[in-house]
Amino acid sequence: MTNEKLLYIGRIIERTNWSFPSHHHPNWSEIIFVVKGEGVVTISGERYAVQEGDLLVYNQGIIHEEYSSTTKPLETYYCGISHPDRSLLIPLENRPIIKTKQNRDTIESLFSLIYEESQQQREDFQEASEYLLMTLMIWVRRLSELELSTKRLERDSESLAIRIKDYLDLNYLRHISLNDIANAFHMNAYYLSHVFRSKYNDSPINYILNRRMGEAKQLLVQTTMKVSEIAQLLGYENTNYFTILFKRIMGESPSQFRKREWKERINL
Repeated sequence: MTNEKLLYIGRIIERTNWSFPSHHHPNWSEIIFVVKGEGVVTISGERYAVQEGDLLVYNQGIIHEEYSSTTKPLETYYCGISHPDRSLLIPLENRPIIKTKQNRDTIESLFSLIYEESQQQREDFQEASEYLLMTLMIWVRRLSELELSTKRLERDSESLAIRIKDYLDLNYLRHISLNDIANAFHMNAYYLSHVFRSKYNDSPINYILNRRMGEAKQLLVQTTMKVSEIAQLLGYENTNYFTILFKRIMGESPSQFRKREWKERINL
């Protein structure tokens, strides 16, 4: 059995204008599961929007407050848990709001069973409640660690995507392939492309192409360089190929673009 003990369990059912101002539990922790509705909670000074399927974990001593939406009032289960060794339910670095997602039904069922056992108080209900609580706590910690791992992976992926973009910005004049980029980062080309697209909604190769065309537009507007000279500067040996690419992406030829821009622009 776990050292954690169930102190109380309750339900809040769609009470409009429900709120619980700032408070803390000095000697116990609390878990809340959102069955329905929406609301806003503040935990250690940070505000979170909560909705159906969210699991809220308040370690003992943490200051928090809760407010229900008036149009979509919260329906929740909540329970208080004591710790003889004053340990934390989840590490402080873990996010106190957990998205249960596909595990929503499991969490709600555990709360429902604990509530039913505590309410009806049949034979051995305390022992049954303690076993159910132990199972619930396994799930809480499991989902908390999973969410932390996911957040770390997202941060790592975002950092990688930024580094890839920096690399592309430095090398956009080179005609490099996706495999060349992947080799520079010592990783699989498919994974690299996936990470970049997740952040920038574009492929690395298409980003390079659009970057070149953006530079081409600047040169067409700001200089009197010939189209062939701009093509050469951007790494295109064949001016006709450059013109075809420019027109495909920009919707008009380099000469048409320059003529229109010069006509519309007033340089002082």
